[in-house]
Amino acid sequence: MVMSIIAFALAAFAAGAAALLWRLDARQRSRPAREPKAEMEPRPEEPAEPQPEPLPEPLPERRHGLSLPGALRRERRAWAEEKGFEFSRSDDWLNDEWSRGAAASGAAAKDIVSGQAYGHEMVLMDLGGVNVMAVRRGAASDVVIDARRVSAPEQESSSDLIEAFTLGEFRVLATDTGVAQRLVDDRVTIAFQVLPEIVTAVWMESDWVLAQTARGSHAGDWEEMLAPLAMLADAARALPPRATAAQVLQLEDLDPTRQMPEPPKPGFGVVELVREGVEPGERPLVQRPEEPLDMPSRRQSVARGVVEPRGVGADEVLPIADGSRDDHPRGVQMPRDLRRGPSIFGDEPEA
Repeated sequence: MVMSIIAFALAAFAAGAAALLWRLDARQRSRPAREPKAEMEPRPEEPAEPQPEPLPEPLPERRHGLSLPGALRRERRAWAEEKGFEFSRSDDWLNDEWSRGAAASGAAAKDIVSGQAYGHEMVLMDLGGVNVMAVRRGAASDVVIDARRVSAPEQESSSDLIEAFTLGEFRVLATDTGVAQRLVDDRVTIAFQVLPEIVTAVWMESDWVLAQTARGSHAGDWEEMLAPLAMLADAARALPPRATAAQVLQLEDLDPTRQMPEPPKPGFGVVELVREGVEPGERPLVQRPEEPLDMPSRRQSVARGVVEPRGVGADEVLPIADGSRDDHPRGVQMPRDLRRGPSIFGDEPEA
C-alpha cells in the first residue's frame, strides 16, 4: 500500500515538471526573432564642433595658516632624499655666516638641507621660522645688496643700506649704490623675473646669495629658486673683493724642499764692527783701498812680462797621478774618491 502511494507521487511530480518545461519552450518560440543590425550608412560630413580647451593643471596646493607640527621638516627631508642632498637638524658652522635679512634676529639655522646645485653649494634652512635658501658664490665682498619685493610687507633695514633703484618687482638697496648699478646685467634681470612669487627678499652678503620666502612654501618653490639664485651667484663675482680676502701662500701644504740657511745675525757687517769698536783680534777688519786696483781685463790686450816660447810637453813637469794606471784602457787619469757623492747639490756645511 505504501509503495503504491510513493510511486503515484513520483509520477505526478514527473508529469508536472514535463508540463512546465513545455510551457517555457512555447514562450521562447512565440517571441519574434531579432533582426540583424543594419550597417551604418555613411552620413554626410557635418561641420566639426570646436573642442573645448583643456583645463590648466591645478597648481600645487599651498599651505596657509597653521600646519601639522613637523610637516615642513618632513617635506624638507623628503626633498633632500629626492634630490640626493643631505639633511641635518642643525649646523653650528652656519650660525656666524649671515647677519642680514632673516638672519638679523640671530636665530640659529635648523632643519638644514645641503647639497650642490648648478655648480654652487646650496643650503635650505629655517631661520627663526623663516624659510631661507642660500647659495655660495665663491668669493667674499664687503658690499651688501638687499632686494625686497614691493608687494611684501615693509621690513626694517640697517642704516648703512641706501636705496639704489627698482628692478622689476623688487626695490634694491645697497651699501654702495654705484657698485649695485654696475652689477645689473642680463643674468640679474632674468633671475629677478623668474623668481617665484613667494620669494619676498633677496640679498648678497659676504660670499653668499640668500633668498627668503613667505609662509607656505613647498618643494616646488624650492626647485624654482635654484636656477635664479645660481645666476645671481655667478653675477655677484663682479662685486669688489673683500680687503682681507687677498690670496695667502700657504707653505705648510707644499712639498718639502731643502733646508734654507738661517739669515745672518745682526752686527756682522763692517760698519757694525767699526761702530762697536771691536778689538782687532776677534774679527778681521776689512777695508777697501782709497784708490781702486788696476785689475786685468779682456777688453784690451796688455803684455805683462816676457813669455819664452816652449814646446808642448818639453818642460819637466811630473805626470798627473802616480803612474800606476798606465794599463788603463782610457789612459792616465787622476784618481778621484766618489764615495761621498757630489757636493754641489748638498746643503751648506754647518759652521
